[in-house]
Amino acid sequence: MVIPMPCKFGESADCKGIVRPLSGVSWFKWPWGMEYTYFFETGNKWRTTDFYCTRETKQAFEMDIPDSLLVDKPTKEHGFPLKGTGYACGVDYKDGKTYIDFIMTSIYLSHVKAQCDENWKYERNGYIILPPSWDTEEKKNRVVMKRCVQKSNLEKAKKKSFGECQQMTVFDFIGI
Repeated sequence: MVIPMPCKFGESADCKGIVRPLSGVSWFKWPWGMEYTYFFETGNKWRTTDFYCTRETKQAFEMDIPDSLLVDKPTKEHGFPLKGTGYACGVDYKDGKTYIDFIMTSIYLSHVKAQCDENWKYERNGYIILPPSWDTEEKKNRVVMKRCVQKSNLEKAKKKSFGECQQMTVFDFIGI
């Protein structure tokens, strides 16, 4: 799918009469056609982004996203280390890194962003941005595959569970 864009990520374009750096794009297919939402950095800590929506397809720049990412299927098949099914609905650009925004249809339509390279493949050991309300390890582990959980997080989980009461089996009792 070809995504029309006013400029490349990180470069500046007009947003409601003010020139600002482009930080993201999302799309939505309505019955009457595609709608694109462009996000721009404001530099304001209270309102970090500004945006505008358009159905205009003629822009100064365009990027091509593989159609396979737009299909709702297990994200593992897309090549991303996420549990559940989902599809790409946008792209974000933060701190020089590109993230694909997945709508996880198997997890209450949650938005999960995963770092990718210029070929739209998962960046090995890349960042995964979860919704802000997912503040516990249990919630994070529901969506991120174990092979991608940081080792320090696993060790924290082991230390935490070691101090808690655990049910013993007969084999634990007799030392086998």
